[in-house]
Amino acid sequence: AYLSRSYAQLTMVVGTQCPAIGGLTWVKGGPVPIPNPNSILVLEFWATWCPPCRQTIPHLTDIQRKYSDKNVQIIGITSEDNAQKVKEFVASMGSKMEYTVAMDTSQEAQRLMNAAGAHGIPHAFIVDRSGTIRFSGHPADPSFSSALRDQAEATGPASGSGAAAEKVALPLITESYEELMANHSAKELKAMLTERGIDTRDCLEKGDFARKVADTCSKVTYYK
Repeated sequence: AYLSRSYAQLTMVVGTQCPAIGGLTWVKGGPVPIPNPNSILVLEFWATWCPPCRQTIPHLTDIQRKYSDKNVQIIGITSEDNAQKVKEFVASMGSKMEYTVAMDTSQEAQRLMNAAGAHGIPHAFIVDRSGTIRFSGHPADPSFSSALRDQAEATGPASGSGAAAEKVALPLITESYEELMANHSAKELKAMLTERGIDTRDCLEKGDFARKVADTCSKVTYYK
């Protein structure tokens, strides 16, 4: 009975919207907006001190290479606070850890783990381009591979042909937080985020919109 309740809780976030996650310190690759309207994301929570996590790293690297032409992006997220230790570990792995890695410096990503009732690692979430969570569980679970395969096949190949090649790049927004606050209304700031497919449900005031624009729209190119 305990296992049934645990599984039900872990999967109850499937089908819901992934919260916008910022405040990450990018160790390898990035920055990447979460959610991302241009990519299927695999958010894998791990730690350098976790033996099962280390065992899944080659598996995740294989998956990243396999789906590189399907706009699938794996992001390994650790809540550790020792940046030097994490950087040295990632560097030591070299090509064995060939995917994006970040530190949950602000603990924003932890909200996703809390929502799923997930306390153990490694734990992975698959988030589609619409921001919907399609999987929550262990990355070595066969259902993880099947869920990712289904999403990748439904999405099609990366941009370069057909409709994907027709997308128009939206300009980077290089104004500072202060400039955004002075030059734009809350409605205009919300429109900037909405046009880029960025969730604004956690923005309650004008300053929230401005901060999110400054954090997410200055370095990453979005398409429509």
